[in-house]
Amino acid sequence: MSRLDELPPDQRAALSLLLRQRKSYGEVALLLGIAERAVHDRAHAALAMLAPRQAREVPAARRAEVGDYLLGQQLSVAERLRTRTYLSGFEPARAWALTLATELKALGGTPLPEIPPPTPGGAPTAQPPVPHDGGPGSRVSSLAGSSPPPASPPSSRLGGALLLAAIVVAVLVAVVLLTTGGGSSKHAKQKATSTASKTGPTVSAQLPLRSPNPQSRSVGVVAVLSEKDKRAFYIEAQHLPATHKFFYAIWLYNSATSALALSRSPAVGSNHKLAGGSTLPTNAGQFREILLTRETSGHPRHPGRVVLRGAFSLGS
Repeated sequence: MSRLDELPPDQRAALSLLLRQRKSYGEVALLLGIAERAVHDRAHAALAMLAPRQAREVPAARRAEVGDYLLGQQLSVAERLRTRTYLSGFEPARAWALTLATELKALGGTPLPEIPPPTPGGAPTAQPPVPHDGGPGSRVSSLAGSSPPPASPPSSRLGGALLLAAIVVAVLVAVVLLTTGGGSSKHAKQKATSTASKTGPTVSAQLPLRSPNPQSRSVGVVAVLSEKDKRAFYIEAQHLPATHKFFYAIWLYNSATSALALSRSPAVGSNHKLAGGSTLPTNAGQFREILLTRETSGHPRHPGRVVLRGAFSLGS
């Protein structure tokens, strides 16, 4: 007998309606004639019971966040990107999510959201702080000399199976820009904006990245995604050297004393391509450039060797 069979009937019913029929907490509450909070609490209690030992290793606030992610209840791109970054960087939460995914397969329905792989180079076991209003990017300190040692930039891995509408739009924009040499395309921009408007988030800026070395074939593009007061970015690059004893990092940049680490990229393999994204901090608009750098220190205080760079803007 699986743990799913041991759940109280009301908890199992809540999970079944949320996952098999892909309903929201509010829709299930309306169907059952109960409060939306009651549906939420039953579903999350069920998740804790499906893997109780592992659930205890994840702080309560983070359990709620991971639970909403797995149940498809996070409405914004920023929320989903934040949770993915957390899962890839905190192994106990990732292990709990993987166990839940296995248990929940028995309910059928559409596939659960992807559980991202761990951060390249080994995921930390210490609990990352719960993000505040600025999002994950706000946890990376400014790199002025008086700042405390910054943490290793969080992973930006998205994975090929991430089915977020705005990210799909960003990928389409990236493909168009890369295949046209980084130039702008009015038709492509109009199409992307039209598609994004149907899904909520919009692509507010498309930023080409070029190598400072004229002999390099490396090229990239960044798409800035906007949804209400939240912003995220998606980066795609190609013709990059494969990572070996180093990693790529993404920075917002003004000068040597004014730079902000956004994220650590996934490893680049034999296809020499990089793709990833994360939320942007609230002060992102203060920076003029975005950099992709080559880093050998796990805790870089300032940008390493620049591989790609481009003008940065949040767009309209």
